[in-house]
Amino acid sequence: MDTPLIASLVQAPSLLARRISSARSLSLVSNAAAALLASYPKSGRTWLRFILSQYFLASRQYAPITTQSMFTFAPNFDLDPIRGIPAFVRRSEEASFPLVPSTHLRFKPTLPSRLPVMFLIRDPRAVLISDYHHVTRHKLSFRGSIDDFLINEDRGLPHYIKYMNSWAIGLARHDHHIIYYEDLLADTESEVERMLEFLDDPVNFKALQYAVESSSFEKLKALELAQGIPGHDYDRSDADALRIRKGQSDSFREELTIDQQKFIEDSCKSQLDRRMLARLERYGFLDIHPSPAAGQTRTPKSPAPKEAAHDFTTNRRLANLGVQLLSEVMVIIGLAAMVVAPPILVIEVGEWLFRREWDGHSLEDGLALFGIDRLGPVETPTEQFLDVLLALPLTITLFLYGLFTLLAGVHFGDWGLQGVRLKKKLAVRQSRKSRKIMPKSPSSDPEPA
Repeated sequence: MDTPLIASLVQAPSLLARRISSARSLSLVSNAAAALLASYPKSGRTWLRFILSQYFLASRQYAPITTQSMFTFAPNFDLDPIRGIPAFVRRSEEASFPLVPSTHLRFKPTLPSRLPVMFLIRDPRAVLISDYHHVTRHKLSFRGSIDDFLINEDRGLPHYIKYMNSWAIGLARHDHHIIYYEDLLADTESEVERMLEFLDDPVNFKALQYAVESSSFEKLKALELAQGIPGHDYDRSDADALRIRKGQSDSFREELTIDQQKFIEDSCKSQLDRRMLARLERYGFLDIHPSPAAGQTRTPKSPAPKEAAHDFTTNRRLANLGVQLLSEVMVIIGLAAMVVAPPILVIEVGEWLFRREWDGHSLEDGLALFGIDRLGPVETPTEQFLDVLLALPLTITLFLYGLFTLLAGVHFGDWGLQGVRLKKKLAVRQSRKSRKIMPKSPSSDPEPA
């Protein structure tokens, strides 16, 4: 007998229950998150969220951030106790700041549509060569040449294309803010300021300057060399194994051959969703406009006004309120249907079994609700039996309708003790949201802790 198969079957209900519980918890977290930070691996996410963590620390007067503690400010979008949402929940009991969980996962339609997305993009040639070093020197999960890696379905260029195509769909369904790694390198303060405006978090310019200065590649690499990254065991003496490697935008030109670069470009042009391909136009993958002359760069798009971020937040709150009200209505309807259905069937069965007549007429039972039953004398047991046969499928249908409506309402709403706790821990207080945006005057900003 196949013991592993039996063990899998025995564990299946438990695994399913844990997955449902995790999905439910992450759904509740999504309702409280200010935005989701999504990016393909090696696009600069570690650096970006270290900057955000340093900013939140400076603007809320916390102790200095390290590579070990940054997850308490910018966690992963999972339930890992050290790097995931629970780490943030513990810290959020001390002060309020936006929850911005991060993920490398592909877009899934189950992601709540009201959750905004910040999407980090980097030149795919730089991403892939950096990821190659990551899996061969850091994770030690791949053995082979860069050519082997580029065609690998599980982690190479096919994997990158599937990921980006999934988010081409996701970004079309969600309010979003695009961040380019190259722009973040060129003008870090301006790019982070736009992110904070998208998050509707008042900008403390003194804290922002401190965060950028404290998150230089030199300082971040020194922290990684001294402390490492939680959950990662690797040789920190190997420069190519480090998470913070070079911090350059075009070092791939020295590491990839012309043919390898062309293979990446041609694959992206032929396989990427046109919506995502248009976002890579700046890298020369889609010639919608003439390429800039040598030595010139494209003028970045002007940021959205602060009023737009405020309007978006207001609309999101109204949408959340509408969803909650709809959920409550669904729960009420579901409960009513489930309560009404059993008595209808019981009455019909009772009338058939005991052949009772009330004033010479059949009981005005639940079938009258459907316009099927008729008032009149009960002539034969056969007619009563037919009434039961009619009532059975209708009452079962009504009960199941009530059950599914109830479950849908519970799923889309925020119910129970767990939801109350998460709301209490993760909600940003209105009083702090109403603070005015602080001016860029050094004298008006408190010194970061």
